[in-house]
Order: sequence, then structure tokens, then C-alpha cells
Amino acid sequence: MWPLAIVERVAPREDGSHWYAFHLKQALWFGNLAAIAGLLALVWPLILTSLVASIAVTIWIYWLALLIDCTLLVAWIVLALRYSRRAARGEFFVIPWVARVTGSATPIP
Repeated sequence: MWPLAIVERVAPREDGSHWYAFHLKQALWFGNLAAIAGLLALVWPLILTSLVASIAVTIWIYWLALLIDCTLLVAWIVLALRYSRRAARGEFFVIPWVARVTGSATPIP
């Protein structure tokens, strides 16, 4: 839904409901925050290994990073599927950590 939310932000529908607009805003921020978290998960091992001279430590850092990346990917997919199912049922719901970042705590504008 994130790419569609980006397109909708660029060229919004005038006939969209408040439910639609609210959930697209949440999808946009969910995708943005997930992309930022993913980028940070990919970059931290590079930064940390630039400070380490040992090849063995570098390998261990990248193994740890791989495990963390896989865990984050699974968590992101599970959350995305849960939110997708709720939206497909037409529920009004707030993604808590998106609401904290954006300040939008209520689904009805």
C-alpha cells in the first residue's frame, strides 16, 4: 500500500472518504518509517565495522546484522498483513507508533 499512498499524495482523489484518506496517510507513514528503519538496519553494520580492524569481529557484526535484518523483515511483513486485513474489513484503526510520530491519534478528522 505504501507505493499507492505515495501516488495518492502526489495526485489525490477528490472523491475519497475520510476513512480512505486517513488510512492512506497511515500507510504512507508506515512505509516511510519502515523504510527509514530498514535503511538504518542496513547502514549500522557498515558504520560499526569501519571502526573495527579485526576481520573476525567484522564477520560477527555482519552475521548479527543479518539476523536483525531478517527479524525486522518478518516483523514488518506481519504488521503490514495485519493492518491490511483490518483495512480490508473497513475498520477504523490507528497504528500506535505512526500516531506518535504524526500526531494523528483519531481516525475521524
